[in-house]
Order: sequence, then C-alpha cells, then structure tokens
Amino acid sequence: MLDPGSPLPLYQQLKIALRRSLEAGVWAADQAIPTERELTAQYGVSRITVRQALADLVAEGLLYRRHGKGTFVAPGAVQPISETLSDLTGHLEELLRRGLDPEIEVLSLTKQPLPNEVAAALGRPEGAEGWFLHRRTRLEGAPLMLAEVWLPADLGISLDAEYVQRYGFNHILTEHGHPLVRGWQRIAAQTARTEEARLLAIKRGEALLRVVRVIYGVDDRPLVWFRTLYRADRYEYEVELKRRR
Repeated sequence: MLDPGSPLPLYQQLKIALRRSLEAGVWAADQAIPTERELTAQYGVSRITVRQALADLVAEGLLYRRHGKGTFVAPGAVQPISETLSDLTGHLEELLRRGLDPEIEVLSLTKQPLPNEVAAALGRPEGAEGWFLHRRTRLEGAPLMLAEVWLPADLGISLDAEYVQRYGFNHILTEHGHPLVRGWQRIAAQTARTEEARLLAIKRGEALLRVVRVIYGVDDRPLVWFRTLYRADRYEYEVELKRRR
C-alpha cells in the first residue's frame, strides 16, 4: 500500500511500485497491465493519480498504450536477472545481494531416503537419509523459480519451514560448521511440464532454464544438492571469457 503521509506524492509512489513490478517481471513484454480501475482499487488512490503514474511510465518508455485496449509492457522494460558463473553464491543470496526481496514458499519439506542419483552425487550410500525441500521463489508476487534441494541427514542439521524461508543454504551450512569451499553445476534447457508450468505461471511447453548444482565443503565433502528450474524469460547466466595464451 502507498503512504498518504509521505512527502513523496502518491503518483510518484505508485510509479515506483509499478516500476518495481516491471523490474521483477510480474508482467511479460507486450502483456497488458491491470486496468486503471483495477489499479485504483488495488492501491486505494484516485483515477487521476493512476493516470499520472502511467503517463510518466509511458513517457519513460516502460509502458505503451493501445487505443481502446489498455496499457502494455514495452519490450525493453523487462530485463532478466543476470547471475555470474564466477562466484559461489546461492540463488537466494544472489537475489538479496541485488537488493531484491524474494518471497520463499515451502511446497514440501520431508525427511526421506536420498534418490540413487542424488546419493551418488553426494557420495552417500544407497538408502541414506536426507532432508528434501521443494520450494518456490517469487519476486513482487510473480513466480521466478522452483528448487528441489537434498541435504544429507548425516550433517546433523534439522530443518523446518520457517528456517528455510528465512535463510538460504549457504547461511544454514556455514552456521552449522560446514563452510562452503567450491561448487559444481550443469546448466541445460528443458520445457515446462504441466505442474511446473502451473507453479511458474507459464504455459505448458514453455522454455525453462535447469541448473543442477552440488556444493562441497572442507576435504571436498559434498554438502548439498540442488535442481533449480528458472523461468527462461526472467533469468540468465553470464560468464567472462579469456583467451588462452
């Protein structure tokens, strides 16, 4: 909600709120944003305030209007979140470092045997127990990514929903005496299946960015396994290339 007591005019507050939604990818390029009537009801302001905020965003090139059809997101207004491959940072840690405010939703948190693929990647025997976390991350209410995380039970860490909503695994592991030393990851593309599409608010068959990551600690001991699915229109990786001499 906007603050009527703020020295900043309401239309400017609304403009900032809408710009944050654009930056977070709440609406895709060429997608219609809520109508003036809907924005008036959502933010509790007058129609004049809404029109002034939208006019400014149109003038800045972030929105455009179609006569009789509404206001739409300009193609250049939505920039994907870009993460470098050169740093060992967690997905949530990276978002926070960029000044974003991710919302974590725990879809499932259970203790069960590690799948064979995960046990092998983590150097644990078949049937070893671990914590399984399935979570969804949103920005400004819009889904950004889904993650499946496996944490071996032999690390002696107990998880609950509130804990994993507040902290990323880099923090959790370090706090329990398991500092992170290095990581390995594989990046690939895949298409969204029915449930993935529903959770990420996209159409079935749309492109996803899949990242499988294993983090290692002291003595090269594997600590945690991730498989993360990103909306391909909202996330990208970048890497610096150097020519060998």
